[in-house]
Amino acid sequence: TGAVSAGRVTFWPLDCTLNTYRYVLQDKLFWSSFRNSVVITLGGTAIALFVTTLAAYPLSKPHFRGRRVILLMYVFTMLFYGGMVSIYVFMRSLNLLNTLACQIIPLALSQYNLFVMKTFFEGLPEAIEESAHIDGAGPLRTLWSIVLPLSLPSLATIGLFYAVGYWNSYYH
Repeated sequence: TGAVSAGRVTFWPLDCTLNTYRYVLQDKLFWSSFRNSVVITLGGTAIALFVTTLAAYPLSKPHFRGRRVILLMYVFTMLFYGGMVSIYVFMRSLNLLNTLACQIIPLALSQYNLFVMKTFFEGLPEAIEESAHIDGAGPLRTLWSIVLPLSLPSLATIGLFYAVGYWNSYYH
């Protein structure tokens, strides 16, 4: 504070030291917290990609019964968020408080990401999936062997959105 009041502080710092970093990196609680953050980010991203893909793929099919109602429910929950209290009550009812699952489950499906994936799946040519169906592949085999390899750019983008969301989810 003496350098500030004397007017010696400029763009470059004075008396730069790394002692604070040394102190933080020696703390075991820091490494435990960092490990939790990495596990939540990686595990949550993988789970969220899985859930989003399995939800978006059938919703991208025009012949799927109930598609419109389900999409309207997603839009409704996108517009009217229940809030943190409802998530807390839900996690408490599942006995998941103070667990890593309590950090992962509430963010496991983002409606925005779901609509991005659904739109991407709708853009894929139907002929590719029809040829797989003619060859005897079922819907899951078609998804796994044909659609997902074609969707790698979309999956990478959505995965990045989820990873940043989990890493930045301080309140949850």
